Amino acid sequence: MRRWGRAAAIVLLLTACSMGPNYERPTTVPAPSRWRDTSLALRDSSYANLPWWSVLGDTTLQGLVRIALKENRDLHIALGRVNEARALLGIQRLELFPEINAGGGVRRSEGADSILSGITQRETWFLGGSLSWEIDLWGRIRRLNESALATLLASEQGRRGVILTVVSDVARAYLELLDLDGQITIAQTQVRIRQQSLELARARWQGGLTSELDVRQGENALAVAEGTLSRTLRQRTQKENELSVLLGHPPGDLPRGLPLTQQQFPNVIPAGLPSQLLERRPDVRQAEEQLHAANAKIGAAIAALFPTISLTAAGGTASNDIGDLFKSGTGFWNIAGNLFAPIFNHSRNKKQVAAERARTEAAVGQYEKTVLNAFQEVEDNLVAVKRLREEADAATRAAAAARRSVELAGLRYEGGVDNYLNLLDAQRTQLDAELNESELQRQQRVAVVQLYKALGGGWDPITDTLALPPPKPHASSK
Repeated sequence: MRRWGRAAAIVLLLTACSMGPNYERPTTVPAPSRWRDTSLALRDSSYANLPWWSVLGDTTLQGLVRIALKENRDLHIALGRVNEARALLGIQRLELFPEINAGGGVRRSEGADSILSGITQRETWFLGGSLSWEIDLWGRIRRLNESALATLLASEQGRRGVILTVVSDVARAYLELLDLDGQITIAQTQVRIRQQSLELARARWQGGLTSELDVRQGENALAVAEGTLSRTLRQRTQKENELSVLLGHPPGDLPRGLPLTQQQFPNVIPAGLPSQLLERRPDVRQAEEQLHAANAKIGAAIAALFPTISLTAAGGTASNDIGDLFKSGTGFWNIAGNLFAPIFNHSRNKKQVAAERARTEAAVGQYEKTVLNAFQEVEDNLVAVKRLREEADAATRAAAAARRSVELAGLRYEGGVDNYLNLLDAQRTQLDAELNESELQRQQRVAVVQLYKALGGGWDPITDTLALPPPKPHASSK
């Protein structure tokens, strides 16, 4: 018993080791101590900690996001990849356990004991089972299990990233749709204004107060305004189509909530600590898990350089008559230990180790690139939120001044003090100023949504539940 105990202890000790490097997070890209905008107070609280329904206050938009979380096809694809990775992990984990098979059948053979006996047929019935087990002496299977688990975690982070993208894309497309609604109103107003000024030019021409040139210039300005209206109507339909597909629906009409100018977002947004970004951003965590999976495969490749030890066993019963299968003397069994050493494949296995190390180096580079991109996206959107607010305020003042200019130019032309060209220039300036104001109002709000996404906001356990499809009914309930 002591001998068997010592042998078991030696086997357990040997199987406890794993070849290759253990995973450690790269530190070659340190997190900055603070954000570039020094007006932001450094604190743990981050805008990303808010649930998306607190950030997106429009109830109509909230309803659209909930639809997208259920129906968006990218989320369905991401969930399928998670389920695939989970199944592959389950398969890989079974490699640690013995493989047991059972079988039975009948064998027919022809032969002769002597020339005189002639050809005879024999039937042999058998029933039995077999067992094979690779002893994971060098940790090859455990490293592969580690890699499969990291791949599963990476796919789960990838799904979280898709949730963030869906929430932000729906909000972005919805705000762009509201902007196009406003631009259509602006274009319709311009068409009406230019129709009125054209009628005034025609009346003055017919009265001999001006030349035909004013009429033709007015017709040109009206046609341009009508073209702008048609182009904006086309863009709105296309934006509705884009948003419908994000919702997982065929293109169609969509509901509206508050107009763009009433969509409220904060002007000052806490960004939290830069170091928190590495834990919150799903794409960063996905890249790290992919790096972990690649690193584990180095150990599996190194372990393949060493001999493989396996145990095999088989047993059962065999008889020439099926009725005698379970009689005494028909049983058989065997057990064997096998040692396989990679002699001729040793060079190829060494090349495999080099390949896995190279893949890991590439994964390190991808992780570092993802981290740098994450910091850049936050910094870009922080400055966008701040400066776009200033641009939008300036655009509002410019639009107000342009509207007043059109009023004054119209009065001067009607009174014969000024020419028609100045009125048309004032109208063009008004159209450009109002469209620019609407666009900047939209950009300012979209920048807040993009900053929320860049900080890792949009995913939480409740949202994760909303993004899961309902359970499929059982076949018996159909």
